[in-house]
Amino acid sequence: MLLKLLFFGGKGGVGKSTLSCAVALRLSERGKTLLLSVDPAHSLSGIMGVEIGEKGREIKKGLFALELQAEKLVEEYAGNVLSSIEELLPSAKAGIREYVKYLKLSPTALETAILDKLVDLCGRYSYVVVDSAPTGQMLRLFNTAHMVKGWFEFLHRFAKERERLERFMGRDDRLLSLIESRKEKVKLLLRLLKEKAVIFAVANEEKLSLQEAETIKESLKDLRVYTVLNLWTKMDWKGVKVPLCENPYGVEGLLRLNVDELLEVLEK
Repeated sequence: MLLKLLFFGGKGGVGKSTLSCAVALRLSERGKTLLLSVDPAHSLSGIMGVEIGEKGREIKKGLFALELQAEKLVEEYAGNVLSSIEELLPSAKAGIREYVKYLKLSPTALETAILDKLVDLCGRYSYVVVDSAPTGQMLRLFNTAHMVKGWFEFLHRFAKERERLERFMGRDDRLLSLIESRKEKVKLLLRLLKEKAVIFAVANEEKLSLQEAETIKESLKDLRVYTVLNLWTKMDWKGVKVPLCENPYGVEGLLRLNVDELLEVLEK
């Protein structure tokens, strides 16, 4: 059963990927943990000191890592959509294939595909730690979750009316069941975000990174968001902080990184 779903976000270069690796290592001592990169510019392999890639690998007992490849992820998601609709509407096959071409190029196609994959993965681990893309894309990911909810609510109303008409004509219609299954998956996602998610907005002792962290906190105020001051040396900071650590790379180096305050947050 999933206990916590963690997201690390913030300005590029503040160390969110390093922190996600260090926290995932510590959590793997408590339960089966997945370290997941959704940042198109993956850095987990370099930080961990082992090749991870799109197929993923077990880093150590209890810790698994995976770097999602954006293009393939969208292709897979679009293919699943295509096969589901084609089964219901075989006569519209050509038109559906044309639609899927545009679906893959839509502004939120990647975010939708990531969220769909995330729901599936969350059912397999006690902890899922997500190394997010920089601030703009991360916020779009969360906004997409609510947008998709509204879209499936609209489709559900449409499918119910279509089913009523099909029954009147004496025909079976499976579109409603398909839409309901997708709608339930979105509801599960939103419930996971509300009940299990903790977002760490990472910054360092630099004004712009702190501003971006505050943007994340304000934009996601309905969720549990904590600003984390990484590479802390002397700045007066009463919130969550991670002291500066030299060369925190590879499993041994990451274990030297003091992430105790982040882990304490998870106990609240």
